[in-house]
Amino acid sequence: MRLADDDRARVPFALVGVLLLVGSSTFAASLATPGPEPIDRSADVVADRVDAEVTAALRGAVRDAARAAARDPVTIAADTEAGRALAGSQTFRRYLRLRVFLAARDAVAAVEHRRGQSAARASLGASVETVPDALGHVSLASADDGTELRVTVHDVALTIERDGRVVETSQRDRTMTVGVPVLALHDRTEAFQARLDADPLDAPGLARRTTIGVTAMAQARGLGQYGGLPISNVVANRHVALSTNAGLLDAQRAAFGRADPDAAAGVRAATLQTGATDLLGPRTDPRVVSAVTGQLPSPNDAERADSDGRSGSLPATRSISVGVNGTADEAFLSLLRGTRGADTLDAVLRGGYRARVSVDAEAWTVRNGRRPAPRAPGPNWTLVYSGVSTDVAVTGSGQSRSVSRTGIGTRRLYTATRRVVEHRRVDRTWVKVNATPQTTSASWRDVSRVRVTATGRLGGGRAPARPVRPLFESGGALDGPNLRAGRTASRELVSDLGGPDAIARRAVTGGRTSASTAMVGDRPAELADWVYADVARLRDRVRHLSVEVDASAAATGRANGAARLASLVRDRRAVLLDAPETYDGVADRTRVAARAAYLDQLLAALDARADRTRKQNTGIGRALDAKGIAASRANDLADLTPEPPSPRRDVGTAAGARGEVVFVPDGDPAYLAPEPVEGTLVDGIDDDEQYVGLAVRNLNVFAVPYGEAADLVTRTLFGNAGRVSLHTAGQALVTADQTLETHADPTLRKRTDALRSNVARSMGHVRQRTERTLARETTLSPTERTAVVRRAFARWAGPGERAVAATDGSLARAVATVAVAETTGTGSSEVAEDRVRTALRVDLRRAATSKRVRVPQSVVDETVSTTRDVAREMATQTAENATQQGIARATNGTLGEIPAGLPILPTLNPWVATTNLWIVESRGAYGRFAVEAASDRTTYVRDGTTVALDVDGDGVDERLGENKRVDFRVRTVAVVAVPPGKFGVGDTDGNVDERSVAWSGSAPGPRCTTPTGQCPRE
Repeated sequence: MRLADDDRARVPFALVGVLLLVGSSTFAASLATPGPEPIDRSADVVADRVDAEVTAALRGAVRDAARAAARDPVTIAADTEAGRALAGSQTFRRYLRLRVFLAARDAVAAVEHRRGQSAARASLGASVETVPDALGHVSLASADDGTELRVTVHDVALTIERDGRVVETSQRDRTMTVGVPVLALHDRTEAFQARLDADPLDAPGLARRTTIGVTAMAQARGLGQYGGLPISNVVANRHVALSTNAGLLDAQRAAFGRADPDAAAGVRAATLQTGATDLLGPRTDPRVVSAVTGQLPSPNDAERADSDGRSGSLPATRSISVGVNGTADEAFLSLLRGTRGADTLDAVLRGGYRARVSVDAEAWTVRNGRRPAPRAPGPNWTLVYSGVSTDVAVTGSGQSRSVSRTGIGTRRLYTATRRVVEHRRVDRTWVKVNATPQTTSASWRDVSRVRVTATGRLGGGRAPARPVRPLFESGGALDGPNLRAGRTASRELVSDLGGPDAIARRAVTGGRTSASTAMVGDRPAELADWVYADVARLRDRVRHLSVEVDASAAATGRANGAARLASLVRDRRAVLLDAPETYDGVADRTRVAARAAYLDQLLAALDARADRTRKQNTGIGRALDAKGIAASRANDLADLTPEPPSPRRDVGTAAGARGEVVFVPDGDPAYLAPEPVEGTLVDGIDDDEQYVGLAVRNLNVFAVPYGEAADLVTRTLFGNAGRVSLHTAGQALVTADQTLETHADPTLRKRTDALRSNVARSMGHVRQRTERTLARETTLSPTERTAVVRRAFARWAGPGERAVAATDGSLARAVATVAVAETTGTGSSEVAEDRVRTALRVDLRRAATSKRVRVPQSVVDETVSTTRDVAREMATQTAENATQQGIARATNGTLGEIPAGLPILPTLNPWVATTNLWIVESRGAYGRFAVEAASDRTTYVRDGTTVALDVDGDGVDERLGENKRVDFRVRTVAVVAVPPGKFGVGDTDGNVDERSVAWSGSAPGPRCTTPTGQCPRE
């Protein structure tokens, strides 16, 4: 269809024209008539501009306030109206909120914008004059591990004016997040402080790390001293300072992820200065090096664990072996001599051959004839009398003398059987009136069989009940008589009872049919030596029995090795006794009985030793209590092991607004030394002053094996204080004599002579005891005994050396050697020689550790103190151009060889170990401690300054509080144990209570070297 032909949707032209006309008229009218005035929107514009500027101003104020709070934090609220509002567990956060409010108030007050007739301004807390009101306007929270600060400022007022009139007022809360890690800095610093304050037994921290470090250092140096190194001061304050600073590094790494680089360098330098690395040596357990230097060994180190798989164990917590040792000899000699209520070995041997032989008879009826009933001769007869007669006949002959087993330890030695026939007749008399009495008779027969036996029974004994074969006949071990005489004894008993016929007759008719007798059989000639040798082998076996006890527990009186040994022997008694299933005759049973008697004596000796150990442990507890240390706590401290190192780490997350942040601590001074440092090295302290950041004290509890602390221990054993053991006195005399060889000091010589006289007097008692033992155990004449003692004693040059030899057993061995050599020509047996050696070992040890040979403490102390002074003078003169080795040569090796430590246990017991304890205290504080967030301008500072701000706007600052310095106090114990013998372990330089320069006055601690100890601000 063509367009011209399509009339669909067409509009008439006329209508179009009308519309155009009307439209043009309307448009013309509108151009000729003016409209209404335009709307003024300037108020909205200024409001929007002020709102945006307030947000920006608040963000900047929060950032500035957070950084200012970090620079001058408040951690301790002041006792003022403003300060009390901040007090509590959230002091710093309240202070930060106050800072934010004040900064926000100032920032908001400057925000104003005008346009035309309109103006807008913001305000915050215009009427706030108190801290609580200010805190109500701000709340905050941390984000992303404290690296971001989310702050809400409440009730920010916005006022709009037009033509000088307020047209609108509104209040809004503004929330914003700023990338200032102020909360993380504060919280990590508080975590650092918490580690410095942590109890070593409760949590890892400075005290635990210091304890481990000082203990490892003390153990290493103590072992070096024991080994002969010229170490007179095992634990010095420089060692405490080194371990303390190493602990501070560990705490920094744990709290901040990194340590102060300057502090780490200071620890390395201090390690070299103290000579710790050279002393320990490359072959020392790397865990010791770790504990001292603060560096743990490589995870790939082959020695990173003990052989038993326990990692982190240090020598200070190792176990020590407590053995039966000399107690085996004591029990053996008690058995030989029958002391302490024991039977002698000879009595045990006699008892093993005791037996009882008894004879008895047993009868049983074969035929029991019946007694005929009475029968009257006729009617009316009355029985007036009845009488029975018996005729006994014993028949049978023969007897058995073979031995047959009837039970454990019993044998039938004799047997005879007889037939006993009893022929019985009864006569009865009858009477009747007017008649002559008549008698009637009747008979019958009883037959019995009787067995007569003789039995031998072994006497009771200590040996366990076991079958014995053979018994009461020759044979068995040693092929001896074996109680064969019991058979003869049985025949004699039967004979004494009249023989088997008489016994059988009496067994039926009544009378004595049994008898018994005790006997002691003959013993083989070689029995005594055979049993002695067997028990001696048992003695040598149990001598080597031992238990492991923790060294620190022994040192602190918390372990009783003797009690554990007694339990061990009781548990193994059956194994040690080694009784066979069947004894090879009486000799074998007697041998086991002797072993049992010996084990009983050994247990009695160990129980007595355990009781003395308990008394000594009580004394150790008293000594520690007197120093303010509980024995249980000291033991727990000694068992601490190193913590794994804290890894390097950043704070925050990569997903946070700031990303990961590096915190770097910075302490001033970096290394807290006991010596003063110049104020130029400590920010915040006047450059002209000196600052001491660490006060240190270490107290050696058992510097010498006598004195106040040791007396508390020995008093429980000896009951008298003020006297020194012969061993210690001998050691002191040896050292004094050696010192006199190189330095003839007149005072030392005079005091040494006095000590020598006392030691020689005590050794006189030992000499007398030696001669009495030889008289008891040998056949030597008095002249020969005196000669033996003289020759043996002459092997040592003087009384000091002889005193030490008497207490360590070498003198007993020497006397025994000479005595045995003297008696060998007289046919002395191995048993006799062993008995002499054993008796001398026991008797001389008892004599050398008895009360009567102890030496007055005053004489020993005067000699030791003078020896120490002379040695120190010699060392000072030599040390100008000599190394320690040079000093040792110049002093003839005597430097440091002063008796020290507490022997465990030296009295009447084997010497287990020598231990010592150091009570260590340190108090320190950084003059200034700062933590910086790398790539950020925020630095958190703790320097002890007072903080004040103008809260109410009156132009006067109100004191809010102070930021407490980062400080610490540590009090702990280091325990050391060394093997027995030598001169023990301990500080021998005379300074048992070592105090640094800042450990003085009523309040020792870090300070400036000013008269008041206060530090002027720079």
